[in-house]
Amino acid sequence: MTGRPAQERSDAARLEDLADGLMIVATRALGAGDDAADAVQETLSRTLASLRSAGVPAGVPLAAFAHGVLKHIIADHYRGRVLHFAQVEVDGVPSTAASPLEQLVAAEERALMARAVAGLAPEERELLHACYVRGERVADIAQRRGVPAERIRKRKSRSLAKVRAALGLLGHNQPLRST
Repeated sequence: MTGRPAQERSDAARLEDLADGLMIVATRALGAGDDAADAVQETLSRTLASLRSAGVPAGVPLAAFAHGVLKHIIADHYRGRVLHFAQVEVDGVPSTAASPLEQLVAAEERALMARAVAGLAPEERELLHACYVRGERVADIAQRRGVPAERIRKRKSRSLAKVRAALGLLGHNQPLRST
């Protein structure tokens, strides 16, 4: 009987050794704060309960097992966030409005984009406006200006590269989003 409590202490100690690594994973997925700490505590609790009842499957390292439990908890957390936002209703109609944080981030992104576009030459701004705001095709712009479409494509590409550089995205293959 004395072997069981000693084994439980040993399992708890091994899990405590994993806590810092689990916290790093949880923080990356959920952000710093209570959500990450709660996810780690839930992971440690569930993993210890599994060890006490059925044990870790043969050949599976404890760290891998705990990481798998954490991944499920993080997925549950994300599902909970989605359900929370989907359940916001006004007069029985689900709301698709962005959260206050999403609105703030979107406003900041728009301001950064406006500053980046303002740094372009007027003809570059006009070209991007025609393509992305008015939705004109490159071929139509080229025909209206009486130049080859390839020239307009190159100008558009150079203008977008300047915007990316102004946004600090140079070297990243991130598309520019239109909002």
